[in-house]
Amino acid sequence: MSAPWEVGPRPGLVLLVLLAGGIFLYLQLFILPATPRAAVGDQSIYLHSAARMDAGQLIYRDYDAFTLPGTDVLYAVLFRLFGVKAWIPQVMLLFVGVMSSWLSVKICAKIMSGSAVFLPGLLFLTLPYTSYLDATHHLYSALAATSALAVAIEGRTTAHLAWAGALWGLGTCFTQSLMLGPLVMALFLVWEHCRRKGPRTALFKKEGSLLASYAATVAAFNSYFVWKVGPKQFVYYTVTFIARYFSSYEIGTWKTYMLGWPSTHNWANWPDLIGWPVIHLLIPLVYLLFFVRYWREWRLRPQEPWEPLMLLNVTGLCLFLTIASAPAWNRLYTVSLPALIMLIWFLNSPFRLERALLRSSWAIVFILAIGRPIVTQTRWKALLDLPTGRTAFLDPALYQETKWLQERTHPTEYFFGDQLLCFALELQNPSRVAYVTPFGFTRPEEIRNVIQTLELHKVRFVSWYPGLDDPADAEGNNLGPLRSYLQSHYHVAERFTNGHTMWERNDSATSLSVTHS
Repeated sequence: MSAPWEVGPRPGLVLLVLLAGGIFLYLQLFILPATPRAAVGDQSIYLHSAARMDAGQLIYRDYDAFTLPGTDVLYAVLFRLFGVKAWIPQVMLLFVGVMSSWLSVKICAKIMSGSAVFLPGLLFLTLPYTSYLDATHHLYSALAATSALAVAIEGRTTAHLAWAGALWGLGTCFTQSLMLGPLVMALFLVWEHCRRKGPRTALFKKEGSLLASYAATVAAFNSYFVWKVGPKQFVYYTVTFIARYFSSYEIGTWKTYMLGWPSTHNWANWPDLIGWPVIHLLIPLVYLLFFVRYWREWRLRPQEPWEPLMLLNVTGLCLFLTIASAPAWNRLYTVSLPALIMLIWFLNSPFRLERALLRSSWAIVFILAIGRPIVTQTRWKALLDLPTGRTAFLDPALYQETKWLQERTHPTEYFFGDQLLCFALELQNPSRVAYVTPFGFTRPEEIRNVIQTLELHKVRFVSWYPGLDDPADAEGNNLGPLRSYLQSHYHVAERFTNGHTMWERNDSATSLSVTHS
């Protein structure tokens, strides 16, 4: 007789749940009837870079980047197919969210039964995922890792493991720290082999299938870029630069853990008052608690699917370790799906407290599924017809800044300082970097390149945000020469309510006659 979790949910019900999740996400990502939200956040870096790639530039050769090329290539391909459009990142967020929910159901069906199989995916969509709608490399690498888990949890044949290795490899092409994934899965195979006491040759075949497929995928994807820019340049940006300078960035250290408590001033962020502490409490605690429970119960409860549970647990722990050097809340949100699955497995028991918490989780899903779209659709918004298409802005300051610059520029004009404005208005960035920071993460040679290209192209407008005004003598702050250059060649043309300033070149033929103090 099959265990309850081996039967799985009915396909029709799965389809209905996924459709509901898709509608929920659409109402979060688009203002009715079909206007995409502005692509705020770190995703604008990759959209801006992909637009450069679509225009013929090459990552590492023509512009700087510290991740492997996966995200840039993905968006560049979409831009080549559909044009540089504002709706593309929003559709990708919709796709990734629905896929994550579907994969969650597939994984949950191997370890639990009943309606609980739907709960982790829906909880993920309505709480952490919707709180961080930012289509960055972390999002795609986490999807690839979840896909690898879903394939491997179905079975550990050589074919399954070859597919899992390829998916881990694909994820690594977005975020290189994901190289930890196949190593953790390989260790799991050793543990499973010891548990089952099978022949060693079978283990060697499985390990070889997993690791060879992984290595082949990474090599095939990146070989073109290594050939074009050279191994030394490729290794510098993807390995050396990160090792030397990423920790100098304020968001690049372990100290980001438990920072960034959501503001209570914006009522649209109130769901984060639940999500933020829950995710920080779960990760990595839930994985450690599973090890304790396994140690105590695996002999007493042999009917439990311990092997799929262990695979799920070590995969989730692995995803945490890939971001553990800089565990900011947004990165934790991105890798939180395995932790939520483990949580619901813990709560899916006959005990009174666990059942109460399980019902509370369902209540949170239903409340957020109704409330969040209503908030998004009824809150303040403004629309602009941009070169990338009609776009909705939910932030008044960003709307004012974009509108102000749109009225004074035209597509293909040079502009520096804000990658989102470059992408949305189809402006050209003359320099190698998308933005600068007041930390050692921004190197002196990059500042020299910015100054040289501003001078070479007589760039009319430069955007500046308040954080760049940190003391010039602060450790790692290399902005002094750029600040001096702006003060001698530019003037402040406009100040916006978010503290951003727009500098205009003094010798611009169409310079504004009024300068705001």
